[in-house]
Amino acid sequence: PKVIHFALDKDFISPRSARVLDRIAQVLLENPSILVEIVGHTDPRASDAYNLALGARRAMKTRNYLLRKGVANERMTIRSAGERQRLSPGSSRLDYARDRRVEFTYSDARNIEVIVQE
Repeated sequence: PKVIHFALDKDFISPRSARVLDRIAQVLLENPSILVEIVGHTDPRASDAYNLALGARRAMKTRNYLLRKGVANERMTIRSAGERQRLSPGSSRLDYARDRRVEFTYSDARNIEVIVQE
């Protein structure tokens, strides 16, 4: 899994996202050489500063969930992209929903991206 989604202006992990994070934690625990970058995103309906902070909170809550599942802190990096990397250029409810996410990029210790297949 490469993405989880969030409700409007929220940073809590939903039950559906928790199931995805459980699978991510399992993959990371079974493959100790894999590192993960966790990037928080938002839709564009607030100020840039607010969206950067919200994206950071989403990434932090995601990292904390994985920490509780046993994934080592040093295997995870977090950052916020705020509204700067939208998936959809539109302004429909669906476009905004797609933008409210945390994305995961997996790599090995040599910083080579790893494709995780289920």
